[in-house]
Amino acid sequence: MHRFLLLVLFLPIFRCENVTNSVKCSFENLSACPYNPDADLDTPQIARRHGYPAESHYVTTEDGYILTIHRIPGPKSGQRGGQPVFLQHGLLSSSADWITAGNNSLGFILADAGYDVWMGNARGNTYSKAHVTLPIESPQYWNFSWHEMGVYDLPAALYYVSNTTNKPGEIIYVGHSMGTTMFFVLASTKPQAAKNVKLMVALAPVAYMTHVKSPIRYLSPFAYDFEWLARYLGLNQFLPNSKIMKFLGYDCELLKIDKEICEDVIFTLCGFDKEEFNEELLPVVLSHDPAGSSTKTVLHYAQEIKYDGKFQQYDYGPNGNQIKYGTLTPPQYKLLNIKVKTYLMYALNDFLASYIDVIRLSQNLTNNVGMYQVPLQSFNHVDFLFGKHAAKLVYEPLMKVLQNYTEGVY
Repeated sequence: MHRFLLLVLFLPIFRCENVTNSVKCSFENLSACPYNPDADLDTPQIARRHGYPAESHYVTTEDGYILTIHRIPGPKSGQRGGQPVFLQHGLLSSSADWITAGNNSLGFILADAGYDVWMGNARGNTYSKAHVTLPIESPQYWNFSWHEMGVYDLPAALYYVSNTTNKPGEIIYVGHSMGTTMFFVLASTKPQAAKNVKLMVALAPVAYMTHVKSPIRYLSPFAYDFEWLARYLGLNQFLPNSKIMKFLGYDCELLKIDKEICEDVIFTLCGFDKEEFNEELLPVVLSHDPAGSSTKTVLHYAQEIKYDGKFQQYDYGPNGNQIKYGTLTPPQYKLLNIKVKTYLMYALNDFLASYIDVIRLSQNLTNNVGMYQVPLQSFNHVDFLFGKHAAKLVYEPLMKVLQNYTEGVY
C-alpha cells in the first residue's frame, strides 16, 4: 500500500521528467537546451572550469584606456606554453568568443597544442570599460572607433605581451572580423609597433566593404543624422532600441529564425546559419554577446559602405575632416605599407566579409602568404567561432599554417 501511494505521489514527476527529456534542444525550444555553467561565468572562470590555467592582465593605452587581456598560458597539465598567440575578437564581442565552444574552441585547441594564448579585449567592451580620467558615462569616453583600437589598443597590448613573454617579434596574431580591421589599421599606420607580430591570420577579414550584405548597410544613410542616432542607436555606447533591431532584423524574421536570435545584434549584423550553428551553445553565446562598444565603431563601418566600401579613416564631414586631417575627405589606409606576413581565411556565405572584398584585399597586401576558402557553401561570419564544424573546417588547416611559424611548442 505504501509503495502504491509513493508511486501515485511521484508519478507526475516521472511524467514531467520524461516529457522534458523528449523535447529536443533546438532554436525553437531554447528552454530545452541543457544548462551550461559557462553562461554565468567570465572568460577566466570558463577557462578554469574546463581545466585550464587562466590569468587576467591589465594594460593602459597611450590615450588612457584601461584594457583587460586574458591569458591561458598553457595546457591543462600546467606546463607553460611556448609560442605566444594573440587572439583579437570581432565587433561587439569579447575574449569569451575564443572559448565559448568548449573543447572545440580555438583558444583551448591552441593551449592544448602548447601555445601561450593571449586574448585581447577592445576598449568599451565588458572587460575593458575603464579609463584613467574619463568616466564611462561621458561622451568623451565613447568617442572612439576601430581606428583608435588599431592605433592605441593593439600597440599597448602587443608591447605588453612581447615584454611579458620576452619574445619580441615572435607573436602570432589571429583576428576575427573587427579584430582583422584593427590589425590592418595598426600595420598600415604604425609599422614599428606591428613588428611585434611575425604572422597575422585573418578569420573573416573586414577591410573593404563594397559587397557587404549585412543589415549594417541600412545604417549608412543615417551616419550623420545625430538626432536619429541619439533616438535609435545611442550617441555614445551602442544601444540600439527595439524598433531599430526589428528594422535591422527584418531578413532574420523573414527566414523565420527564432526571436531571441533576431533580437541579438551580433546575429543581426553578422548573419546566421541555422544548419551550422550549434544550438546548444546559444544560451552561452547570448549571455556573452553583445559585449558592448561605441556607436561610432559601428558607424565607421556604415560610413565605409556609404563611400563605396573604401577602407578609410572616420569621416567627420568636410569641415571636421579639414580640422582633423587637413583634407576635405578622410585619408584611406595604405595597405601597401603593411610588411607583416598575412594569411586570409574566408567563407562564401559571409554577410560582413564578402569573398569578393577579401580577394580585393589580398591583392593589396604585399606580403600575403596564402588564402583559404572554407569548403562549405553555407559557412557564415559567426561560424568561424561557433560553427559545428569550425574545428574541422577552419582550425585544423589554421594549425597547419601556424606550425610553419612556431618555435618552442612541445
